[in-house]
Amino acid sequence: MDKASPRDLPPADEALLVRQGRAAWLAEVARYTRVRIQAVTARRDTPTAADGGVPGRAVVRLVWAGADPAGTFLDGRPGTVHFTKNGDGSWNRMH
Repeated sequence: MDKASPRDLPPADEALLVRQGRAAWLAEVARYTRVRIQAVTARRDTPTAADGGVPGRAVVRLVWAGADPAGTFLDGRPGTVHFTKNGDGSWNRMH
């Protein structure tokens, strides 16, 4: 995943977003068992006309594995978590 898109965030922001994105995703899939994150990246999220061209956004993309409530285990599942940057430099998850 790292090779698919060049790093474009400051290293400290990237590391923080990876940690926050992993934690947010693990909370999202709490009903699954045997969950593991297989890969994760954090990159700038390109502003679009649809969102008003708002800068200061990032997207964390994950590939994960886990067993659903019925017990079916699948790997290679994609996930995304979006964040916006606050005026103080911190990041908030967008819902």
